[in-house]
Amino acid sequence: MSIEKAQVCHGGVSLKEVDENLQLKKYPGIYVCGEALDVDGDCGGYNLHFAFASGVHVAKSFIEDK
Repeated sequence: MSIEKAQVCHGGVSLKEVDENLQLKKYPGIYVCGEALDVDGDCGGYNLHFAFASGVHVAKSFIEDK
């Protein structure tokens, strides 16, 4: 379908650019999560789930690093 009807679009930071804690490899201390990453889920709440789950993961990682 066209972009006007799209529910998910591709793009964002490649997973190759982040470590297991979703921290940028080139810029330590900067984390990326949710739709800022190049991750696409099927329609039905999967993208929202990934956004929330990756945000929680980043928060836990950030707290552990401090």
